[in-house]
Amino acid sequence: MMAKRTAVVVGVALWVVGPMLAGTLHAAEPLPDRRAVSRPVVVGPGGGSDAALRQGLVDMMQQLEQTQSELRQLRDAVEVQNHELEQLKSGQRELIGDLDRRLSAMERGGGAGAAATPPAAAAGTAPPAARAAPRAAAAVSTGQQEEYEAAFNLMKQGHYDSAIKAFRAFLAKHPNSGLADNAQYWVAEGNYVLRNYKLALEEFNKVVTNYPRSPKLGDAMLKIGYVYYELGAYDKSNKALHDVVARFPNTTVAKLASTRLDKMKKEGR
Repeated sequence: MMAKRTAVVVGVALWVVGPMLAGTLHAAEPLPDRRAVSRPVVVGPGGGSDAALRQGLVDMMQQLEQTQSELRQLRDAVEVQNHELEQLKSGQRELIGDLDRRLSAMERGGGAGAAATPPAAAAGTAPPAARAAPRAAAAVSTGQQEEYEAAFNLMKQGHYDSAIKAFRAFLAKHPNSGLADNAQYWVAEGNYVLRNYKLALEEFNKVVTNYPRSPKLGDAMLKIGYVYYELGAYDKSNKALHDVVARFPNTTVAKLASTRLDKMKKEGR
């Protein structure tokens, strides 16, 4: 009887306390997070947000496009300059080729005056035979002529360093050739074109000293005046150019010397 009463009490207690215990246990369980999941924040290198990163990328793209545009402009400018340079070289080659033909005609004609227009800048024409004593005739073998023409072809093509070496080799091998004075002149001219002015001055003076009867004398003297001008020795340039005018009047070299003297006067040299 006692056991039956105890079972009834326990049952009533469970009936009353059970729902409360279940609620407590339910409340102890973690509730699922039903909040909306937000987008992850992208942090840039400087710690900024994705908006700042996007703006940085836009700025970089704009800078890249500007740089590419400038590079295209530079390439266009280089192409234009290359084209102009090629035109100058072409005209230079034609000028030297014309001079070569006249020099060859002079050699075949036995010492007639030859032009000496420089390949890179205006220069004089050698005085005619009536204005300068003709050089003594010297034999020119076929081999010498071929070597000279090979060196001169290098000059016409604008290979000045190679041409200078070739003309020097010609002079060393054929010092008494009828073409020696021409070869010496082109050694000097090549250095002048390359702006090796001090060396050009030395080589032009060799024409004057070693070949005083050469048709190239007037040209060499004119270029000596030009070289002194480039070196800033204006007094010496003035004297050298006046010597050309006095010694070779009414010639192309004299006119060119006068033109340079007028320029120097205007410059206050």
